[in-house]
Amino acid sequence: MKETLLPARLRAIRARLRASPRWRWMAMTVVAGGMMLSVLNISIVNIALPDISRDFDASVSGAGWVVTGFLVTQAVLLPIAGRAGDLYGRRRIFVLGVLVMVVASALCAVAWDEPSLVVFRILQGVGASAMAPTAYAYTAILFPPRQRGLAIGILTAIITVAPVVSLNIAGVLVGIWGWRSVFWFTPVVGAFVLAGAALVMHRRPPGPPRPFDLLGAALAALGLFPILTALTGAATWGWASPRTLGLLAAGAVGLLLFAWRESRAADPMLDLGLFRLRTVSNPNIAGFCVGAAMFGTLLLLPFYFTAVLGYSALTLSLAITPIALSFMVGSPTSGRLLTRVGSDRMMRVAVCTAIAGAVILAAGFGTQSYGMVVPGMVVMALGLAASTAPITSTVIHEVPEDRLGVASSLPNVSRYAGGALGGALLSTVLAMSVPVAVTAQDGLVAEPFRAQVATGMRNALLVAAGILVLGAVAAFRSPRVIGPGATIVAQVQGTGGRSR
Repeated sequence: MKETLLPARLRAIRARLRASPRWRWMAMTVVAGGMMLSVLNISIVNIALPDISRDFDASVSGAGWVVTGFLVTQAVLLPIAGRAGDLYGRRRIFVLGVLVMVVASALCAVAWDEPSLVVFRILQGVGASAMAPTAYAYTAILFPPRQRGLAIGILTAIITVAPVVSLNIAGVLVGIWGWRSVFWFTPVVGAFVLAGAALVMHRRPPGPPRPFDLLGAALAALGLFPILTALTGAATWGWASPRTLGLLAAGAVGLLLFAWRESRAADPMLDLGLFRLRTVSNPNIAGFCVGAAMFGTLLLLPFYFTAVLGYSALTLSLAITPIALSFMVGSPTSGRLLTRVGSDRMMRVAVCTAIAGAVILAAGFGTQSYGMVVPGMVVMALGLAASTAPITSTVIHEVPEDRLGVASSLPNVSRYAGGALGGALLSTVLAMSVPVAVTAQDGLVAEPFRAQVATGMRNALLVAAGILVLGAVAAFRSPRVIGPGATIVAQVQGTGGRSR
């Protein structure tokens, strides 16, 4: 925002805030608020879906696109938004993303039918895609190396806590004011984020003008969109259905064309040389596995609590509170420990803890008792939360400043792609263990089938543990770039120089 457009008193307030020794943390609070809105809107509508379906007389698949449209759009546009931030300014792209989300959320709240709601949710996903890559890149530049681990740990706490907190928020809002109130939450919080961005976020001087790789961006979208759509819908359509296989094939062709384009572009949207770094490839594999386990588990737990244990929306919000608290503890603690124990060791311990938690949680489902699943939820959530800071910190640590935005988008793309696969795969495992009619019902599962549902949940969590084992292998192959004995493994040169 230009200085001349602000009243003199506001300019004075902004000058005092930016002169404060705590201005970095104030700016951090602003970007964390944007991150919260971005991630929170992934699952905040899950609890509202039954009411939305009833009001609009929507089909199950149609209502599902209220969630899928947002998630897929966000994941597809993450690297594109990250590169736009690198080229045109991260604060500018961040503020634009918040504005789009605020407007789209208000439109969702006044949607008149199912198709309009799906379109507005897709528009929400467009705005949300600007948050994570710009926030991570802005934070990496904002803080010196000794504070960067903690700062990124706080951001990753937002990423991991928000999907769970959103269920708590949605349970209260839907229970009191109905499903439309879920969408009014974002404009209210977004107004504070925009005000904070105008007051405390610095605008860095633009670098040398460089073209945006429009063809590369288009090919990336053409590759990612059908693949993520196929993974999201595979549990419903069937893994061998023509629709699933056709989308996967189309996506593979799109990604091959994208790789061909980026290998030949003078200034590519995504420098494929990044993937030659072990600091980029292995942590992203680990992040993919963590995302599969996390989003898959968070998808199934509400079903178990409501359909087997009979919890209401308000009770469900309380039942998943231990997960939210574990995320709130795990991510900042992990970020703080990075410089003490080493990024590689923290990553390994975190993923192995998540594996142990998944096994404990799987065992707890056999009792059909809430008290027996709490230990597994807590241990698994602590591990999942603690893994995100070392994964993200490792990926962006050796990337030049003018590539930070697109590089910081990669862990999020990996996490969301893993989440799409994990949700579909774990849902399929659950469906294989119970009658189709049971999983299709919104109400309480009949007594004779509850044991089968518990068995399906146990099998699904064991699959999640197996996915995390693959993540642990990648974690053990990741080098130490932060902490005692850390070394620079390699360096990809920037195209616009480093201004830091």
